[in-house]
Amino acid sequence: MLKKSLTIAAVSVILSGCGGSGGSDEEVVRASINAGQDVTVIEKNEFTLKAMASPTGGTFNWQVTSGPSIDGFPQTGEELTVTAPDVKSDSIAVLKVDYLSPSGELVSDTLNVNITSNNQLPVAKVTQTGPATLPSKYLDTVVLSAEESSDPDDNGQVVGYKWELISGPSNIVVEDSGSMTLSFVHPLLADTQTAVWRLTVTDDEGGSTTTDFSVALAKNDKVVLANAGEDQEVLEFDTVTLDASKSVTVDGQYTCTWQQSSTGDTIALADSSACKTTFQAPDKDDKTFATFKVTVTDSSNRTGDDEVRIDILPKPLSNLNDSGASACYNDSAKIDCANTEFPRQDAELGRDSVAALISKEGSGDLAFDFTKLDADGKELSNDASSFSCVRDNITGLVWEVKEATAGTLPNTSTRNAQNHYTWALNPDGTELIGSEYPVINPAPCPHISDTYRCGVQAFINRVNSESGGYCGGNTWRLPSYTELMSIVDFGLVGVHVLDPAFFPNMPASSLRGHLYFWTSQTAVGGTNGVGANLTRAYVVDMETGNDIPRAKEQTAYVRLVRGDSNEN
Repeated sequence: MLKKSLTIAAVSVILSGCGGSGGSDEEVVRASINAGQDVTVIEKNEFTLKAMASPTGGTFNWQVTSGPSIDGFPQTGEELTVTAPDVKSDSIAVLKVDYLSPSGELVSDTLNVNITSNNQLPVAKVTQTGPATLPSKYLDTVVLSAEESSDPDDNGQVVGYKWELISGPSNIVVEDSGSMTLSFVHPLLADTQTAVWRLTVTDDEGGSTTTDFSVALAKNDKVVLANAGEDQEVLEFDTVTLDASKSVTVDGQYTCTWQQSSTGDTIALADSSACKTTFQAPDKDDKTFATFKVTVTDSSNRTGDDEVRIDILPKPLSNLNDSGASACYNDSAKIDCANTEFPRQDAELGRDSVAALISKEGSGDLAFDFTKLDADGKELSNDASSFSCVRDNITGLVWEVKEATAGTLPNTSTRNAQNHYTWALNPDGTELIGSEYPVINPAPCPHISDTYRCGVQAFINRVNSESGGYCGGNTWRLPSYTELMSIVDFGLVGVHVLDPAFFPNMPASSLRGHLYFWTSQTAVGGTNGVGANLTRAYVVDMETGNDIPRAKEQTAYVRLVRGDSNEN
């Protein structure tokens, strides 16, 4: 690079004297400065600066105008010995010298100092800091540290790390190979091996150095580690998953074989040769369990076993029947029950949802379970066409079966389907007689009193007075609201909501378009001239399954029940 310098300017001035004879020339010398040639120097080495100026006798002032700073500047002097600064890369420092002449004239010049970087490479060093006990073994976390690596440059530092596995087991897994610390889990090995790691460190000037470090890895006594999964607690009818996919082998390759290891009922697996398989928990009345053993075989035909226990609990279906609904709906149409926009519908919950899996004492639609009884209370076959009562095997309640409609009221049989009654009970259960419940004539019930008072208690008394007991019992009563609703099958809405296979002979006539049946439940809501007695009781409409409170002096049909109510 050419450097600019100031030069001496000579000026001749001719002075003329007065009077015309002769003359003289006078030369005026201007100040000048030359900083010298550009300098090339290696960082941290000395170099010399020497300026040349005219006229002599003036003062020199040096300063750095651009580039890296240099110790000692600004400073004065015609000749200087300077140490080049430590730089991270090749750099140029521009120096300027000002010269003030004896006459007070100021002139300047510059030069370039080309500084060559002389980086010292970093030092790579590896130490093993984990595990605490060596040699490491299977599942130990091996930790290698490059913390003691360094940069010998005074102002240098290590800024990059790179770890590479040069040789050793192929089943080593590393999540981060670019940090100061490297960690990995000691893999499963059939033989003792050595892992050789190469560390490359890079300093802030781009210089790098590598070093290799070896780690001893011990073999494991077992080379096939079968894992049948965690023990489980499930409900009957649940789909249970057996999963051995967390088993471990040296090369990660294996096959599985499952077999039931417990005694008792044999449970069929979907695929006994799949590492992940399923089965359906069987129908159980009491808590039980099953155990399954998985045999894992690796690619070298080495094997390992593990066992899992499955506790199976009865499904908490309670002693109540379900609704009888077998289909799911949106706001306007039938839909697939798997539709997540309309979840948790009756058809996919409760006893009905597992109806196909439940064992029954008798029979019935979906999860309903009824047994037919004769007039003495003895069980009949499911296909019996003549029966007097029905036992609900879920609730344990026994229900009256009506006789077919025949005759004209009041000349009908005691349990004729068309008979209907006033609720008309005192708090102690006896028939309420008074002006509030007048004689009904013609009677809607058979000749159960001389006055044609058709209170339901009179009907109950007559049934319970039968010799030997109707269907083997004489504790017949009105059902509670919950009891009566328990036999309603909402899957039959549209005709009537009792299964005709078990509850035949529904009334041929309706009460103002409804098939109201009394419950024993008094409705909350005021009195009506009967002292403290509430005046309405709930009825269930066996055409729709709906319930309403009905005035007790009105009539409704009756279906008697006996047994414990099981209400909670």
